Amino acid sequence: MFKIRENLPKSLALVALAGVTGLLFNLAGGIPFYSAEVSSRAVESREALPDSAGIHLVGLEAARVLFQRGRGGVLDARSPEDFARGHIAGALNCYVYELEKFLPPVLRAFPPATPLLIYCVGADCEDSRFLAQSLSDLGYRWLYVYKGGFTEWSQEGLPVEVSAGRGAEAGTGLSLKRALDLSRYLPARFWFAADLALLLFGIWVLYLLARKEAESGTVSLAAKLAGLIFAAASLHKIAQPLQFAHIIENYRILPGLLVNPAAIVLPWIELTCGLLLICGIVREASASVLFFLSGIFILAVGFNLVRGIDFDCGCFGSGHVPPWRVLLRDVGLLGCCLAGMVKKQ
Repeated sequence: MFKIRENLPKSLALVALAGVTGLLFNLAGGIPFYSAEVSSRAVESREALPDSAGIHLVGLEAARVLFQRGRGGVLDARSPEDFARGHIAGALNCYVYELEKFLPPVLRAFPPATPLLIYCVGADCEDSRFLAQSLSDLGYRWLYVYKGGFTEWSQEGLPVEVSAGRGAEAGTGLSLKRALDLSRYLPARFWFAADLALLLFGIWVLYLLARKEAESGTVSLAAKLAGLIFAAASLHKIAQPLQFAHIIENYRILPGLLVNPAAIVLPWIELTCGLLLICGIVREASASVLFFLSGIFILAVGFNLVRGIDFDCGCFGSGHVPPWRVLLRDVGLLGCCLAGMVKKQ
């Protein structure tokens, strides 16, 4: 039923083609192929307010002290739409997924020696950490990532503003990068329902394949669905290679030497094989590549779940998805990819 060895040369050729395409695309203003200095991770501090240089993950009390001192800056890593609906009083909007727009005002307002309090939605949001890593690369050394975020701050009744405020004017209009952030279009409960549906559908496909019903319309639909999901998931990663590199680095699996190359190449493999699978061109080879990627993702997510590491998969944009849900999604996707590997009679 599966001709893996026969498809291996074609699969390798697809990976090579997608990799070269990604490298050429990256030459037009992308990220360095190799970063000599791996971005610093936020380290949770046990001190009330750490006074050493670096990226520190701090709680409410430290954030309150920094705010009351008024000697540094406050940066909101969320989207301008969220920022306009409410933010910490006096904060400057620095949307992490459009740094080319939002960083210049920050660089003008705060010299590198300025202590910066950085936040996003809450404990499950990693955008504040990504922003801190980007600022660290630019020479900022006093960075405090507030893990409670705007949710905790507002619940505690601390000072907030409900206005466009500083920095929001830089984000007016819907840019291409923001438009490709698919997670922003639908509520979290929809994504949860979609993940559950994909898992059940993938299990059903595996059942059909076990019964040797490979010619059913359901199996054919599953292969195209897998292609659509991978192609859609690649778009935001291609548009935001730096943030995707940070996401890969936060998995804490790949050595720093391979982080940027993976961020450059992986999305193009997903896009190329996804589109070919949708169109039914070199179907089995494309599905084999995506099946292999799904397996790698499952191992990576499962490994971090065992280690108790929370991270963002970066699948469809800036929205945070709990790792256990990512695992369910990938298991369902694995079954759909397997459907595309079935050799047509």
